[in-house]
Amino acid sequence: MRLRIRHDIVARYDEPVILASRSLHLCPRTFDGQYVRAWHLDITGDCRQARSSDAFGNIVYDCAVEGPLDEIAIAAEGEVEVDDTTGVLQGAPLDRIPPAVFLRETRVTMRTPVVLSFADKAKGLSDGTPLDLCHKLMHLIHEEVEALAADPSELCGVREVSAEDVLAEARGTPADLAHLFIATARGLSLPARFVSGYRWQEEETATGALAAWAEALIPGLGWVGFDAGNDTCPTDAYVRVASALDQSGAAWIRAADRGGVPAVVMVTAAADRLG
Repeated sequence: MRLRIRHDIVARYDEPVILASRSLHLCPRTFDGQYVRAWHLDITGDCRQARSSDAFGNIVYDCAVEGPLDEIAIAAEGEVEVDDTTGVLQGAPLDRIPPAVFLRETRVTMRTPVVLSFADKAKGLSDGTPLDLCHKLMHLIHEEVEALAADPSELCGVREVSAEDVLAEARGTPADLAHLFIATARGLSLPARFVSGYRWQEEETATGALAAWAEALIPGLGWVGFDAGNDTCPTDAYVRVASALDQSGAAWIRAADRGGVPAVVMVTAAADRLG
């Protein structure tokens, strides 16, 4: 499937800021099954940009815009062609991290007794093989945790809701559900990580094309994606952008401003099917 993506982030200030700094994960990579045909990142003003690749293989843009500024606007746009690999990540982009690292706990993916009990429940439903175990875990999360629309905190920053709290509330945003899957998979000794990206849908939603899901390392297959909110493995409707231990390492945007606080932050993202 060939997709055109447009992602806009605009911050407006009540009082001008002296300096606006941004760290951005807004650029997908080309790898087997995903081909970036064109991509452009535009940032308002006289902006210093530095492109790099982090330890997880993500493209990162760090930039700083000097003020005084009443507004800062960021736009990412391009075309990506994606093959349907039934969720299997073929030729992982610059994967330099040892798999054991993805068994580590983070603040939002703690393996508490409640999380481990949920893992045991998924294990009891499976045939014991890692792939079936992850499918059963995805189905179980989808059945028992209500999928909510993305919260502004995950569109413009990082969610701080733990996997145990997601279970307690029995509902969560896409990032929350991904963190729950990751914590549970790690509790079953399966390396797992967070993924941010885009998803084409026939019907528009409140958060547009923005998406988040998890990947687990399956022996014999490699990394495989699992989207618990939609109860599916990623298809050719998904564009993978960044991955990390949790959302904090793959957030769309991390911001630091000097001299003011954003009064309004607007985020829109759209994916159009070209063929």
